[in-house]
Amino acid sequence: MSAPLLAALLSAEHAAVYGYGVLGARLDDATRRAALTAYDSHRARRDQLVELLRAAGEAPAPPAAGYDVATPTRESALALAVRLEEGLSLRWRDLVAGTDDRALRTLAVGGLQETAVRAATWRLLEGRPTTTVALPGTG
Repeated sequence: MSAPLLAALLSAEHAAVYGYGVLGARLDDATRRAALTAYDSHRARRDQLVELLRAAGEAPAPPAAGYDVATPTRESALALAVRLEEGLSLRWRDLVAGTDDRALRTLAVGGLQETAVRAATWRLLEGRPTTTVALPGTG
């Protein structure tokens, strides 16, 4: 088990749950639905990571009291969504590379795929000319 990698992922998922809870207020109804879907996905991933850490005999860290998620505009909310997904792509990529456990690697590949697709979606909504990256999770 890669407890430090899972702990880093959990920390990033806590931040994503918090961030999506904030940024949704700056979005229109259609875009807010996408944010709600992402929020639900991150909550499920967070809960999954908590269970994996507990099963490994680790004490999962609680979320921080607050995060730097100021989003005064729609544009800043979209930019935050991109940053959250890109940051999670890095953490999922680290787990893909850092474990020999087949089930854990499968989970990590799925997480990397999800975050890469969501990041591309948010980049598209931002109006960026390039929405995808060649190697998600490479920073």
